[in-house]
Amino acid sequence: MSEFRQNLKHGLLWTALDKYSGQIIAIGISMVLARLLTPYDYGVVATASVIINFLSIFTSIGIGPAVIQKKDLSNEDINHIFTFTVIVGLVCGCICFGSSWLVAEYYKNPIIVPVLQILAIGVVLSAINMVPAALMSKHLRFKEMATRSLAFQIFFGLLGIVAAFYGAGVYALIVPPIFASIGTFLYNNHFYPVKFRLHFSLTPIKKIFSFSSYLFLFELFNYFSRNIDKVIIGRYISENALGYYEKSYRLMQLPLQNITAVIYPVLQPVLSNLQDNPKEIGDKFARIISMISLVGFPLSVILFFCAPEIITVMFGSQWTPAIPAFKILAISVPFILILYPTGPVFLACNASKSLFYTGIINTCITISGFLIAAYIDRTIEMIAWGWTITIVINMLNTYIQLYGRVIHMSPMCVFRHFIHPLVCAALLIAAYIGYSYIAVRMPIFLNLCLKGLSGLILGLTFYNLIGDINLREMTRALWNKFRHKHVN
Repeated sequence: MSEFRQNLKHGLLWTALDKYSGQIIAIGISMVLARLLTPYDYGVVATASVIINFLSIFTSIGIGPAVIQKKDLSNEDINHIFTFTVIVGLVCGCICFGSSWLVAEYYKNPIIVPVLQILAIGVVLSAINMVPAALMSKHLRFKEMATRSLAFQIFFGLLGIVAAFYGAGVYALIVPPIFASIGTFLYNNHFYPVKFRLHFSLTPIKKIFSFSSYLFLFELFNYFSRNIDKVIIGRYISENALGYYEKSYRLMQLPLQNITAVIYPVLQPVLSNLQDNPKEIGDKFARIISMISLVGFPLSVILFFCAPEIITVMFGSQWTPAIPAFKILAISVPFILILYPTGPVFLACNASKSLFYTGIINTCITISGFLIAAYIDRTIEMIAWGWTITIVINMLNTYIQLYGRVIHMSPMCVFRHFIHPLVCAALLIAAYIGYSYIAVRMPIFLNLCLKGLSGLILGLTFYNLIGDINLREMTRALWNKFRHKHVN
């Protein structure tokens, strides 16, 4: 097995263990919290997160990926870069704390003041943890990262549930992650200690500036495309509506995180070793996207037709107004799965400048889409349509830029892999429409299981018949692994 495949397999294995087990835990915690808290609580946190996400761009400044990409940084260079991130984090934390009154006045909601002031601590901790976390990824310590993430998610998730049960309200959502950030830094720093320098040099910053600056600008522009929907809903509709929209959005993201969050952290550290051969990166990435598309398009259909059951089972009947927005957002699932992993590929090709220019175009498209949607109708359903349509356009633009201008290959080498998944999705749509005419009344959980398993079986059967997967070989391999594990 080549070193690339070995590193990729190792990284995907442990990142998958982290994300999949973490998602199971996150779903359980979210189901409990949704019944203890209100849409208003989630709306307040979503409103505050708009500001936090903006400041986090300035705390990161593209430094984490730059530390991963640059192979010639000494230990002392790392210490100076860490010192710089601490200073920037403290400045951004103070800005967050001091601006809390202005933000609360803009949204006409005084509870945002203490929420933002507490989250200011998280802004500082996020900056402090950036370099140690990048060193963990750079040295492919995926196993340790998975162990840490899973343990913290369980402990601090339970802490949030206890806090919500005793009436902490919105604070049950914002305080546990801060303690988790402290633990994450201590854990990462154990493996790769970093030191604060009272007198630090900007020379190491200059080494990574050409790479990190364009990444920072990309993240800055990308921020507006990812948060303008929340700004519009929170300011011009209501916190309750934002709570419903945010819950729909987060629920839609759960299956995405099971896939992209496994691949995303691994791609740049592994592909950066091929940075002098962009066409090889293009070939390998096209194969990865081929596998993602096999999952993405059928998954979108299953989520769309199972939306009422998913929302009700997950969060309870109080969240039923979120169902229409969730169904619309579900349509965007395959395009998000295909779009999101492109960022690390740009970076692995040393093309942060191209990533920045692509981000500018995508941001303009997204903002225009949301403004048009809000002009047509100020509802969360119309905002969801704005998101879905612009994601499709952004995906097409990004692959044209990545393959056409960076890798110098035709993007059709990726798009041709979508034919079979689209046919599978069409078959599922027909099957679900037929099911709606013959379905009998049954408990909602059983109906969800029946619809979900039927879609899964139909999709797997189709892919097996056309040769995209081999169910017999997959079953045999899983059985051999299971038997080998228990025999030993």
